[in-house]
Parts: sequence; C-alpha cells; structure tokens
Amino acid sequence: MRLLRALCLAGVMFLIGYGLAAWKLFPAAHDPTDVDFTEVPDLMGTPFDDADRQLAELGFVPVERGRLNHEEVAAGAVIAQRPLPGQVARTGDTVVLTTSAGVETRIVPDLAGLPTNEAATLLTRLGFDIDVEETEGVATVGAIRTEPAAGTRLTLPARVRLFVSQGRAIVSVPDLRGRHVDDVGALLEELELRLGAVRYQVDAPDVQGRVIFQSPEPGSSLRGEGRVSVIIAGTPPDSIPAGPAGQEG
Repeated sequence: MRLLRALCLAGVMFLIGYGLAAWKLFPAAHDPTDVDFTEVPDLMGTPFDDADRQLAELGFVPVERGRLNHEEVAAGAVIAQRPLPGQVARTGDTVVLTTSAGVETRIVPDLAGLPTNEAATLLTRLGFDIDVEETEGVATVGAIRTEPAAGTRLTLPARVRLFVSQGRAIVSVPDLRGRHVDDVGALLEELELRLGAVRYQVDAPDVQGRVIFQSPEPGSSLRGEGRVSVIIAGTPPDSIPAGPAGQEG
C-alpha cells in the first residue's frame, strides 16, 4: 500500500510538473479576433484639430502627412485619409491624414524686355494660361506688359494676356544725297527714322551744306527709330575760319 501510494503521488507530481512546463514553454496561441475593432469616421473636410480630437477619442493615433493645394477645401482641413472612411481598425492603430494647403496662387512676374518666347515659357511654367497679343508702333522688341499687371497675385487656374512687340515697322531708307543738311532731320522723322552721326568733308566739290554720302544706303531696310548717318560737303556751321596771322578775328 505504501508503495502504491508513493507511486500515485509521484504520478500526480509528474503530471503537475509536466503541465506547468508545457504552459511555460508552449503558451496558448493568441486569438487575433480577441481585439476591439472600431469603424474609422469620415473626416473629409474636417479641420485637422477636430479630426485629431475625434480620432484620439476613438483610440486611434492621428498623423498628418502631406499638404496639397485644393480648390474647394479650406486650408488645414482633411482632404484624404488612410484607412478610408467606414473601414475598421484596431485601437492604437495609426490613421494618416492629408490636409489642404488651400487654393494655389501665383504672382504675375515682371516680363518687360524679355524675348517673347522666354516670357511665354515663364508664364506657362508658373501655371498660367496665356494669350499673346502683338502690339505695333512700340520700339521695344519682346515682352512689353501683362494684363493683369506684374505683381498681381492670381488664384490658379488663371489666364494672363502677354503683350509683345516686334519693334517699330521696317521702312525703306530714303535717298538723302543732294539734300541740304537742314532738311534731312525732318525728312527722316516723317519715316520714324533718326539722324545719326553727321560729319563734314571740307574739300568736297561746290555742293556746300548738302549730303554727299549716307549710311545705310538708299533703299535699305531699317526698323523704325533706326539711325541714318550722313557726310555733308563743306565746313561745320560752328567752325570759325582762321584769319591771317596777326589779324584779329
């Protein structure tokens, strides 16, 4: 009996020890369904601070990641979220929010004096739609101005009118040879040309005060505001001939 009793006691102790060892070494697998799931609310259009508070109250961890321009949603409000509205997530999960940076704006740059292609390209790269309009009778070649004016801040999409010029009209240089120097300036101004350098040739034949040479030559093409230089026969009007030695002027 004693032996039987000892054997029973040893068996019981063995079973208890085995159970404890198995419990420590091979714990029961965690049941993945034994967690709390909560539906993610629709936060679209909600200011970030309000969305942050709502998510925290539900046990989620809100994170703002990225800001994008949006034409309709005010700056700082949610425009995208992950997980999506209506999906479920576990307590402690992260909900990623993207917020609006508001409408996109650009300032119209000062393009005056730039070549037409460069001015148009710059406006396009800034996101503007452009209309190019040529203006005549302006000496400047390239961009002149914009409408709206440079410095104006516009909300995109926006259209800008770019006014450009090819410069003055091209005219044919008149024949000035034989004309008196006093008449040359007025004749050139009628054609929107200008009188350039004026030089005198003292030893020219007896055509005093008249043009004996011009540059560019007659019939040449010259853009308005261009200059025509001439050589006049005779002595410059402001020169004083030298008198005989010892004679007072």
